[in-house]
Amino acid sequence: MSMETERWSRFKPKSNKARFLSLGSTGLAFQLSEHIVVKKVRPGREADLDRERSIFRLLGRHPPSPYIVQAFYQTDDAIFLECAQKGDLASLLRQFQERDESGRRVVQVTRRPPWADCLRWIKQLGAAAAWLETLGLAHCDIRPGNMLLFASGDTKLADFDRALRVGDPLLSGTEPFARLLGREGGTDAGTYGRAGARSEQFAVGSVLYSLARGHDPFEDEWWGYDHGPIRRDKLQRMEFPAVGDLACAEVIRGCWHGRHRSMADLSAALARLDEEPWEVTCEADPTWKEARARECEAVAASGLLGELSWI
Repeated sequence: MSMETERWSRFKPKSNKARFLSLGSTGLAFQLSEHIVVKKVRPGREADLDRERSIFRLLGRHPPSPYIVQAFYQTDDAIFLECAQKGDLASLLRQFQERDESGRRVVQVTRRPPWADCLRWIKQLGAAAAWLETLGLAHCDIRPGNMLLFASGDTKLADFDRALRVGDPLLSGTEPFARLLGREGGTDAGTYGRAGARSEQFAVGSVLYSLARGHDPFEDEWWGYDHGPIRRDKLQRMEFPAVGDLACAEVIRGCWHGRHRSMADLSAALARLDEEPWEVTCEADPTWKEARARECEAVAASGLLGELSWI
């Protein structure tokens, strides 16, 4: 949980019909039922929500991917989404981390998720990114906090408020899941470059490192006030954390150095990490989704969204 989310979590929404979950850059997330979460826009972030709404409208014109979170219903200021019963990967990893007094540096990882689970999650992430690529899209904010965990043990990629068309300029990034380009970027040096396989695979490599180590890249370091700029400069110079003899070391290095021509290429490489099954084989139930959409429409008509503000 971010420091900003912790601060907001001390307050309560005016309605007792919803449970506050998290505070994101674009909106506040509330759980409405066992199956439904609503993301309500924060003041001043309407453009970001509009982008996410447009992405979900585009995704809705195609058969759904089992590795992408589903949107049930939309209003002008909210998106109703499927609820992840087990939270997200960032929260899962944080449960097993001991930190220093500042809360910034991980000093010990007491336990890691089973490696078989980590491999299943990273393969599902790769499949999600590859599917988006077929639609000409890049997520542009791949990180453990945006990978939701469901009761089935599977993960789905969420939060599309930064998604772009492949080839569009990346105006911002979240280190260590993005990096400013160095001299190898040519005319794009000093920027995050353009959305596509290079940027997406870099993020996937950092997620794989996080799962293997139990913490994000450089999260076991703390350089004080200048931590952010130092980390940014190290990444730009391609001074990455050591991966040692991790079983997935070559895949991580390949992602960080942009060796995969496409996300489909990376997804295939991830699938070869072991022989364990990972694909979701059950078919989606359209009647179930339709029922959830009707519930969301009823909630929107009830006026409850207006009550989801802070005291």
